[in-house]
Amino acid sequence: MDLNGKRLLIVRLSSLGDLVLVLPAFNALREAYPKAYIAWLVREDLKEVLSGTPGLDEVIPVRIPSFTDKYRSPQRVLSGVVKWLRAYFELWRRFKRDKFDMAIDFQGLFKSAVLAFLLARDRYGFRNGKELSPLFLNKPLFLRDKSRHAVDNYLDVVSYFTRGRREVRFPLFVPQEAYEKMRAFLTSHGVHPGKDFVVFCAPTARWETKFWTQEGFAEVADSLVETYGAKVVFSGLAQEGPYIEGITRLMRHKAVIACGYTEIKDFFALIALSHLYIGVDSGAMHVARALGVPVVALFGPSNPKWIGPYGQNRGVVRVALPCSPCNKRRCLQRTCMEAITPRMVLKEVEEVLTGRDATMQVDCLHPERG
Repeated sequence: MDLNGKRLLIVRLSSLGDLVLVLPAFNALREAYPKAYIAWLVREDLKEVLSGTPGLDEVIPVRIPSFTDKYRSPQRVLSGVVKWLRAYFELWRRFKRDKFDMAIDFQGLFKSAVLAFLLARDRYGFRNGKELSPLFLNKPLFLRDKSRHAVDNYLDVVSYFTRGRREVRFPLFVPQEAYEKMRAFLTSHGVHPGKDFVVFCAPTARWETKFWTQEGFAEVADSLVETYGAKVVFSGLAQEGPYIEGITRLMRHKAVIACGYTEIKDFFALIALSHLYIGVDSGAMHVARALGVPVVALFGPSNPKWIGPYGQNRGVVRVALPCSPCNKRRCLQRTCMEAITPRMVLKEVEEVLTGRDATMQVDCLHPERG
């Protein structure tokens, strides 16, 4: 199968971490077919994640209403359905005379499969996708295997077209101006990436079940300062600022708080300027690995075999409980996370930093930690 000269569409709408995990598959396609036209369909608020990606011809943003709690009333359900149909109709009208030759649905959900159905002639994806998504694909050839990493699953998909596996590379682009801006920010807070050992801490996630304790993060951060002379930088969304401030108030040493940056590339640059990531399972963790930053990640409700830090033999802190992983967004006990101790985290930090991790090299564009 020669895809040179063909129009190819990648469908992966969200979220941050999942977009990053598909990048090696996209890169393999691009390297195999340099003359193909490759576009990526992505949720509108995440389009900047993919901006500047080498070899990506087009980023197609789509605004799709989310059917969450705010649509519980019948009126709001109807309003959401109307908005959903309008968004899909506008995309179909835009591409009805110029459909893509092929789409690959890496998401495996109803919304992503319908978009592939509307925009492409041949539609590939997972035959065990969720929400009846295989019904909208005329070539549901692949089996999603969550006992293996998501990156390897996605590379298996594109190997069908590229006739074999290729080198794993994350073409996550970070502009030079973002590095300069974040380097200036850190310097203004007494942190010098070219000289200091910078630790990026991400204690928050979209799922409340992924949160660890504030006391635990404070103790780990203090120990990093005392043992390694680290400069600790906490980061998160603007609304997570009070939670992060609660952690720093528990610390004996000073830490930098960097919350609420509106430019996603600034956030990426801040991670890339760090020497170690410590945090919960989140999109930031995958960004760190894509940028070549060693990771120590705390796992509870999610499955590290499927979405752990890619390319590391170590770096996962987890207590094996019968109920974990449960993939639940809400839990009254959160036993799996609260069972993790600061000593466990610090032991994993030592394993990663002293080289006993035997980390597989992950090819990235330009880490600039100094």
